[in-house]
Amino acid sequence: MQFVEIPANNLVPIFATEFDNSNAVKGGAMPWKNLIIGQSLSTKSTYDGTLVQITSDEQADAYFGAGSQIALMIRAFRKNSKNVELWALPIADDAESAAATGTITATVSGTSGLANPGVIRLMIGGQSVPVNVAATDASADVATKIAAAINAKNNLPVTASVATNVVTLTAKNAGSLGHSIDIRYNHYQGEELPAGLTLAVVAMASGGADADYEDAGIASIIDGTWFNAIISGSAEAANIAYIKEILDERWTATVQQTGVVFFSINGAASAFTSRGTALNSQVIMLPTLPKSPTPGFEVAAAVCGCIAPIALNDPAAPLTNYAVKGVIAPKPEDRLGLENNNIILRAGCALLVSGNDGTVYLKRMVTTYKTTPAGASDTSYQQVETVFTLSYLRWDWNNYMASRYPHAKLADDGNDFGPGQTVMTPKLGAGELLSRYEYWMSKALVQNFDSFKENLVVMRDPDDKTALQFLIPAELISQFFIGKSKLQFK
Repeated sequence: MQFVEIPANNLVPIFATEFDNSNAVKGGAMPWKNLIIGQSLSTKSTYDGTLVQITSDEQADAYFGAGSQIALMIRAFRKNSKNVELWALPIADDAESAAATGTITATVSGTSGLANPGVIRLMIGGQSVPVNVAATDASADVATKIAAAINAKNNLPVTASVATNVVTLTAKNAGSLGHSIDIRYNHYQGEELPAGLTLAVVAMASGGADADYEDAGIASIIDGTWFNAIISGSAEAANIAYIKEILDERWTATVQQTGVVFFSINGAASAFTSRGTALNSQVIMLPTLPKSPTPGFEVAAAVCGCIAPIALNDPAAPLTNYAVKGVIAPKPEDRLGLENNNIILRAGCALLVSGNDGTVYLKRMVTTYKTTPAGASDTSYQQVETVFTLSYLRWDWNNYMASRYPHAKLADDGNDFGPGQTVMTPKLGAGELLSRYEYWMSKALVQNFDSFKENLVVMRDPDDKTALQFLIPAELISQFFIGKSKLQFK
């Protein structure tokens, strides 16, 4: 028998007992950290470039500024999950970048004001902004009240100014992210403008570049910290490519800090399919809900917040039919049917759908991966559930073996060693692998044990006498998304 803590040459009388947990090792849940990267307000720069653990919406507002991109993303995430580990990485605006602007022009047709008092049902960035108007209000009065209502709501991503009857909205953060801020009115059925009033909306535009993630040094800031999900506030191609490069390195066998990046945009279905088609990676998720008034960066955060606790508990659980809180559904006439939704999925865009009551749901969470490096069609990494499951299996197997055999020797099969000796052999390694596969089966992560047993290979490395090689031919569990039935009758 071998002891670790009790010295073999001790002569002092003592009764000593050490603990050995090698037979009590439990895999448990894989550690799961989420990271939100977004821009803070220029007046809230204290934490820029620093990882901050988040525990409340109020903390995010105080640290990064109410209505800032990153604070809004945190709120969207936490509406869906408050009990998973969440970190934030605030980034300063590009100092040379312009903030996007848009306008609302109010026109009252009557010379003596509106015929009756009423309410303007504005929606800015998916947030409701009701504006009460009086019967005597003229165009300039209405515009003034719209600007006041917008500025009174701290969590909006814009500020408002007024000149005569024109309200100018300016994004609180500089960059193209401001183009995701939707301006509309009468979104819900039955809402109407007060009689005699018209509003002309010019969408947010003319924003400059988002903060550059490479210049911000994100790779070095998060180096050594494992984040399973990263939510990018920026949808700019260069920033997404930069995060992908970081994740690709982390997926390698020498780093093993697997993760996925979530980002989204706004616009019609064609904008999403065009963007999804241009991407091809199992580490990139593009949640898609065309013509939603919720900014894309908030949609990405909300979806990740919905997924994180599910994947933490069961990485293979089908991510479908779960409600995503805080995301506003498109108008009924803008919602898509089966054919267009299928086009979205085939483009590598993760699909969200809207219920009749306006609730938004996960429908099918695909990655942007569609083809092999050679350009051949490939579905092996299509489902993000597959990515999460592989990540868990690798972590669990490595953790299991490291916990059970931290100080093992290595030998060929067929030797007769003394009792208590910890010696790894190919036969013992195969037994451990079969045992762990049965455990994975009990969690419904893998299937077909007999086939696995027949095809696994455990052998000593012919080029390294200290290494044991494992071929793990795992057959992952599938998700039940489609039922095909034929109702045949006479």
